[in-house]
Parts: sequence; C-alpha cells; structure tokens
Amino acid sequence: MDAITRALMNEYAQACGIADLPDDKKFEHFSAYAIVSSRYSDEFDSADLIAGDGGDLNVDAFAVKVNGRIADDADFVDDVLKLNGYLDVEFIVIQAKTSSAFDGAALIALGDNLRNQVFADKQTLPVNNEVRRLIEIKDRVLKNAAKLKENPTLSIYYACTGNWNGDTYLVEAIKTKKAELENTNIFSSVSFEALGAKEVQKLFRDTRTSITREIKIERLVTIPAIGNVSASYLGVLPHEEFFKLITDDAGELVKTVFVDNVRDFQGENPVNADIAKTITDGAFDQFVLRNNGITIVAKSIKVTSSSYKLEDYQIVNGCQTSHVLYANRSHITGDLFVPIKLIHTENDDVSQSIIRSTNKQTPVEENDLLALTQFQRDLEDFYKGTPEEIRLFYERRAKQYSSQSDLEKGRITSIGSQLKSFSSMFLDLPNQASRYQGTLLKSVKSQVFQTTHKPDAYFVSALAFYRFEVLARRLPVAERGIKAFRYYLLLAFRHRYEASDFPGAGNKKIAQYCNNLISQLDSFEKAKIAFDECSEIVKEALLDEGLPLERDSAKSRGLISKVSTVARGRNTKILG
Repeated sequence: MDAITRALMNEYAQACGIADLPDDKKFEHFSAYAIVSSRYSDEFDSADLIAGDGGDLNVDAFAVKVNGRIADDADFVDDVLKLNGYLDVEFIVIQAKTSSAFDGAALIALGDNLRNQVFADKQTLPVNNEVRRLIEIKDRVLKNAAKLKENPTLSIYYACTGNWNGDTYLVEAIKTKKAELENTNIFSSVSFEALGAKEVQKLFRDTRTSITREIKIERLVTIPAIGNVSASYLGVLPHEEFFKLITDDAGELVKTVFVDNVRDFQGENPVNADIAKTITDGAFDQFVLRNNGITIVAKSIKVTSSSYKLEDYQIVNGCQTSHVLYANRSHITGDLFVPIKLIHTENDDVSQSIIRSTNKQTPVEENDLLALTQFQRDLEDFYKGTPEEIRLFYERRAKQYSSQSDLEKGRITSIGSQLKSFSSMFLDLPNQASRYQGTLLKSVKSQVFQTTHKPDAYFVSALAFYRFEVLARRLPVAERGIKAFRYYLLLAFRHRYEASDFPGAGNKKIAQYCNNLISQLDSFEKAKIAFDECSEIVKEALLDEGLPLERDSAKSRGLISKVSTVARGRNTKILG
C-alpha cells in the first residue's frame, strides 16, 4: 500500500474509532465510505455496510438505496413503499483488497456470485448474516416489483491499492460479468468499475471538500442590497450551464448539491410529469415561463466578466426541476433556459430562512422542515456546550461537519440517529428503530422534538449510543450478534441504571435524571461495564422469550417488556 493511501486510510480509521483493526479491514471500511459517499449524500457508519467475514460471496461491503435512503433491512422497503407509493432502488456492491494488483479471479468470482447466488431465486451456498440481509432486501424489492419506477440499478466496485491501467484481460472479464448480470433482466442498468489507489483517494477527498463550479451567465439582474447578503441575482441560465451545477465529470447527477433541499426527488408525481412534458413536447422556449425556477445559495461567488465561480453552493429549492431536467436531458435539442435566483451569503440564519420560505411556497410536509426548527437549533447549541470528554456534535444539516477531517465521525449525531436513540431509550420503541426515518417520525411525531422539551434526554441517549457503538466495534466476530440489538441496549441501560420512571423530556427534573445516567458513561471504562451488563440483560431476555440472537428477533414487541423487567431486576437502587 502506498504512503498516501495508507495515510488517508489511517486518518479515516482514527476518525471512526477503528484504528485497531488490521489493514485489510480498515481498507474495507475506508473504500466503502469513499465509494458509497459518492452516491449518497447523508452521513452513515461504514460499519453498517461491511459484510466480509466468511460466507460473504466475495461481497466485502454493500448498501441498498431505497428512494434515496440506505435500507437497514427488508422491512425498510415496506415502510418506504407505504409512505411514497413507489420504489426507486440502487444496489451498491463493493469488493476491497489491500493487494497492489487487481485479482482477475476474485473479480470474476464476485460477478459469478452476484449472478448465481445473491440475485438468484435460490441460494446454494452458505452465507453470513450480512449477506443474508442483502438477499432479504433484494427479495423484498423484487416481491414489490410492480411498484418499481424502473428496474433497480446495480453498481459494482472492485477496489485495490494498485494502479488501474485498463488491462485487456480484466476489461474483458468486467465486460463479460456485466453482460451476464444485465441478461438476468433484473436491472435497468449495471455498472462494474475497477478502482485503483488514485481513484479511491479521489473519492475519499471528495467527501470532505465543498463543490466548486464555474458557469457563464449572460442574462442576470442584480438585486438591491439586502442585510447579511453579499450579493443576489435573478436571471436565466442556458441548460448546458445549469447541468454543470448538478453533474460531475462523468455526467452523473451530484446528489450532494441537494443536501439542504428539504425534499428529495419525489418521482413521477403530477407536477414532475408536467415539467417533463414541457421538455418532451419540445416546448423549450416555454420552459422559462412555466417553471418557478431554481434557488441557489453559495458561500462564495467570484465574478469575472460573464463567468461566475460558485463555491460551497446548494440548490435549496428546485430539486424536482433539476432531477426532471437531468432525466430528460437527451430530449433537449434546442435552447432551453432555466430561471434562477442566485444568492451569496455566509450567514446561516439567512440561508435557513431562504430554505424555509422558498419551500413553503409549494406544499411541503412540516416534517421535511424539521432541521430548521428552533428546537433543532437549540439542541445543536446544547451539544456544543457539553464537557469535552463526552462532547458530541449534532448534525442538524447533512454533511455539516464533512470538512472537519480531524473530527471523530462516531461523535456526530444526525437527526435520524437522534430520533432512533431517543425513541428507543425513552419511548420504549427499540423494535421500531430500524424503520424508515419518515415512518418512525410519523408514529412518534407528538412525542419528540417538541418546543417544550429540554435537550438533556436527547443528548444522553445519543451519548449512550455512541459509547456502545465504539465498544461493539471491538467485539470479536463471534460476539457481534448483539449489534442487531443496539437499540435494546439503550432501553436496558435506562432501566438498569435509573430507578425512577422517566419524568418526560419537558419535566424540570429531567436534567438530574439524565445526569445520573451520564455518570455511567463519562468514561469508556464505565461505559464498558454498563455495555457488558446491558448485553447480558438483552441475552437473558431473549432466552426467556425463546428467541435466537438474530436480527429478526429485534422486531419482537414482547422483547421490550422482557428487557425492561430483567434490567429493573438488576437495578441495585430498586432492589435497595
């Protein structure tokens, strides 16, 4: 392994708390994070993607994107389908090797196993629990094939630390395996990429750098001065220039420019169908009149003649229009102009008010605007003020801390992670934590993130989750089954170490209540004692319920009360 790849890999491993892993496992995590980040804009834990450990069918890591979110399990598919009414699916499969040469036999074996095992009707080879999870998600997707917008896409990556020089034998092997997978008629498209050290390095560096594009704007009007706004403009942009803002060098859509947009692409709804019809009917000159336009907020805009260099920008309104334009780009054969509003500001308050206002002009669920609420802002500030030894970082906006390479990633708590940890520990819902975030939020909407709530309970649930996740990564392979019950550990922790009932997140006594719990987590030594006991509590509860230590058991409603009972039975404060 070259010095640069090793340095970047070790930097990532240090930030994720996996520095003690052997190089081959660190490279799997490093490659998985770099590759999946290029196709997924939210934060995620690479530990949730790793599959390689015997019985892996040459799959070292995988992610399944369902309607823009990474699926935890097969039930996630049902949740998304119930909310959205359609499925848009991408399978991402990764093989990562520390060898300095591309292994043709391993590459071919990966293609064969995907065709003959993972995406086959039946499997004839034994698989580990993670690959079984991949197969179960695949089966659930295909069971609902009638609801697919189009057949799933499959993106395969083979990464190593060598140099990719387009070796003829390897190119032909990739072409053959790609064709065989296409011939299954399961996928709308299949890509199979070989990545050498330089390609992996670039993908990783891209995860922590802001996007910069230079575009030419011929028709633009400067808006009069506005407080806390450096400059703002109204104008129209030729479609060729607009595509520079939303695509990468390979012509792929850059999802990260839509991170601050409150809604992901909504698919073929009536509004989007109408936008598409304007294009497919060839009414290019009408587009600028019929469309409300795109709002772009940039941290920096440098003007030279008719060129504008945008740095660290976001499309905060116009995600639907952007996706429809991209999907129908081959139909654009004439001059099509996109109406734009371009705003240069470094003030977060201004940015957030723009996002809220522009998205309120069309129907948007209030849930989508969650990150902009005052409670979320207060929670972020509370996290910043916690003692350094237990400090976490609340990620109110996706990729908020991506440029801080020295920050331990495990200490970053997203809104989705916060929702799951709080609901598990204090609402007694660990069996629902693996559900699609929108589904879970809908079911507990009146019980979470309320303006009357104090931040203490949210923080302690996130702290416990962080401590336990770090400890779980250090478990030997044979003991990692407990990770499927990570949210039950949070429930067990509360009942084991706090004798009184939860007073409610808005109660004036909540700070003291949570301080008692934090005292068990203020060092890794104390947290390990708590983690070990909570693991034993969950295992005892499973045994009492006659359930195996397997992922499906984590969905049992009966297990909730049993874990609570066993934990309280061990609470020395209750026992006196």
